[in-house]
Amino acid sequence: MDFFDSMTMEIRLVQKYIRNLPLINLLVTNLLVTNLLVIIMSFTLKPAKGEEFVDREELMEEMLSELEDKNSTIGYALYGKRRIGKTSILKEIQRRLEESNECTAVYFSIWDLIDYSVEEFCEKLSMDIIDAYRPKLGLEYRARELVQMPLSLLRKVLGETEFRIIYSEFEFMISRKKNTDAGVLLEHCFGLAERLAKITDTKCVLLIDEFPSVIDLKVDNTKIGEGILKKIRTIFEDWERTSLCISGSIRSTMELTVLSASSPFYRQLVVKEIKPLGVEHVRKLLRQNLEISEESVREIYSFSAGIPFYVHFIGKMLERKREINLESIRLIEKEFLEEEGNLLFREEFGSLGPKEKAIIMEIALNKHTPKEIAASLEDKVSNINTFLSYLVNKGYISREEKGFYTVDDPVFERWIREILVGGNQQVE
Repeated sequence: MDFFDSMTMEIRLVQKYIRNLPLINLLVTNLLVTNLLVIIMSFTLKPAKGEEFVDREELMEEMLSELEDKNSTIGYALYGKRRIGKTSILKEIQRRLEESNECTAVYFSIWDLIDYSVEEFCEKLSMDIIDAYRPKLGLEYRARELVQMPLSLLRKVLGETEFRIIYSEFEFMISRKKNTDAGVLLEHCFGLAERLAKITDTKCVLLIDEFPSVIDLKVDNTKIGEGILKKIRTIFEDWERTSLCISGSIRSTMELTVLSASSPFYRQLVVKEIKPLGVEHVRKLLRQNLEISEESVREIYSFSAGIPFYVHFIGKMLERKREINLESIRLIEKEFLEEEGNLLFREEFGSLGPKEKAIIMEIALNKHTPKEIAASLEDKVSNINTFLSYLVNKGYISREEKGFYTVDDPVFERWIREILVGGNQQVE
């Protein structure tokens, strides 16, 4: 008997005796049952952690075994489609590592930056590293509070601590010149993780989501470019107590970072492609939260193609339904495409150029070869091949075999076919 079955049995036993209770007890008991159901219903639209996290156990065991080893600096590079669950893996790794006294895990997403400057990146990552080490350092204040203090007050706050590196780091952040060299900032930031690991006799694991986007960071409003990857690689080479784990969604930037022989992190990180959930794991995720038939599980798996975000989203919508059957599921899938799909996909589609939009629409309408697409668009095959390469590099389509292309995200493809084209919506 699994968790869901045992909890369901408990609820039914309680409900069996409700009708014999006085009114006040009836209200309290109903409240308890409702709260119990809320605990069970654990679909999430955020990165999945703990009970919400399913599958990936083989990968998790491998990564944790390596990352928990204080004598290893081996790290990982995760790549895969959008919404496939890379962030969930990094956050679950962080959660499990936090249970160890030997490791300090720091999760940071490049996409959380606002002005995309090297200065902002280094300051925020430094503060996250210090906050992660607070329990081991005995620091009373959060990093953001400390960095806002005048140096004179900072000396009093940190003057008694033996961790002088913390004071030096804040002194640097507070008093540095605005035009401080980007290389110096990066050395302080990434060096901080290594120094704190050595001081506390632990290991630091840096988990940086969408890492290849560092090439878009700016110095004086100018993108720094791929040179930042080489600089971080140089710092990385001297680490003895720090491991780096990264993720990326866009194939071209992951090639630039780690996948191609000429990339700075080539063979420096263990590369893992993250694939969709299998039907058995979709079944497990759905059934730990809902009473649902095998036929319904298969329908949701077919719609979502095992992409965790869509499984959670459809599950969340099903929680509102009294009865779950094929008809209600298909109505929810249609609602998802019409409402949520427009919010999720219109901006992504709108970021493409006119020719790219036309080509991806043709692929969604079952024209998969350059020759078929060229004939439909009345264009040259050579021109179509050029734009197909652009779409592959941006992570929107894949070449399944020579001369045969498919849309990477089947739900995005269905939105194009049924809502954008089928609904005769205007293509901007």
